[in-house]
Amino acid sequence: MLACAIVISRRPDAFTNAQFYAEDGARWFAGAYTYGPLGALGLSYSGYFQLVSRLAPVLAAPFGIANSPLIYNICGLLVQVAPVLYFLSRRFETVVPSLWARVGVSAVYLLMPSTELNVTITTAQFHLAILATLVIVAPEPKQWYWVAFDLSAVALSGLSGPFAYILLPVSLLCLLVRRRRFTGVLCSVLAVTLAAQVYAGTLSTRAHYGLGAGLHDFVLIICDRVILAGLFAEEGHTHVFLAGTQHATVFAGLICLLGLAVVGFAVLRAPWELRLFGVVALGLVFAGLVDPLVSAGGNQWTAMVLSQAGERYFLMAQVAWVVTLLWAASRLPHVWMTRAAWGVGAAALASGLVTAWSYPPFLDYHWAGEAHTIMAAAPGTKEVLPIPPGAPWAIKITVK
Repeated sequence: MLACAIVISRRPDAFTNAQFYAEDGARWFAGAYTYGPLGALGLSYSGYFQLVSRLAPVLAAPFGIANSPLIYNICGLLVQVAPVLYFLSRRFETVVPSLWARVGVSAVYLLMPSTELNVTITTAQFHLAILATLVIVAPEPKQWYWVAFDLSAVALSGLSGPFAYILLPVSLLCLLVRRRRFTGVLCSVLAVTLAAQVYAGTLSTRAHYGLGAGLHDFVLIICDRVILAGLFAEEGHTHVFLAGTQHATVFAGLICLLGLAVVGFAVLRAPWELRLFGVVALGLVFAGLVDPLVSAGGNQWTAMVLSQAGERYFLMAQVAWVVTLLWAASRLPHVWMTRAAWGVGAAALASGLVTAWSYPPFLDYHWAGEAHTIMAAAPGTKEVLPIPPGAPWAIKITVK
């Protein structure tokens, strides 16, 4: 309940005046309306199957068109808090025995700001990838219900975007380290989902834009979007950032070197679970840099340097970075040093939370009126939903 309250408090209008966000309406609702909620489950979009986003219309169907945005957002909320509930369960008592340590890590995940990833079913796949990563590194399940949950979470993640491309190699690495039978089962499930995603790539295409890649932008992206953004609990390019300042590349490079030293220490000494979590986070950042989709015009890397675009690619890396810092602080030789480091980190996190707790509300498309238009329109009517000024997405359907 506390996790849900934290998420809802940052954007309460998502529940008091629910609206579609991006593909929520333009793809998932429109596809479910046109082909039926179950018929749309097998549709590929942008080169991938997006099963978790397609399931929301199935759950929303009994509640009527007018309530669809609310049900979508509730589904997004449940997926968003699922990693916290899983991590705080008894499954991780042997990995992180201290309950307070698990609460602290869960708080880092919940409190890390990301307006793009808050409660929407379109971006729920990124939270689902975090859950799937926890499943992979968790101890082997003993009860049947945990087996069912683990298999479902991994399969759903593998069928919801390109994450199987990252999760399968990580699960194979985990199998190599642990040599557990259930990890092999997870590898098999991910292999099947990967084959499905390869097939999905033949059904639809993904848009590609110029990267504008360069060492200068790379250093600034890692510094501003991961290291500083994670430490100060804010979206990149909000308050604490170097892009656009004098000698930005030099200072960002030095910060990246310090970060690399911490990461190197974790690679050598950290528990395997933390290392594997970091590998998945690194894979998401790498994928977001190699093939991002953050702007329909201009270079993609430039957009990520100069704005908050593409926050979805960096959230897991921010969480992994902060958790790695907390772990590294616990390895300091004196207790007072550890407490001082944790205190500084808590103050930095608090500074970002205080300045950017509330997220901007969703653009109000007056969905109740639009839903009434759909239900009242004659069969065969096309494009019944007008495009509001400045709206990036239009919902085009043919009324049945």
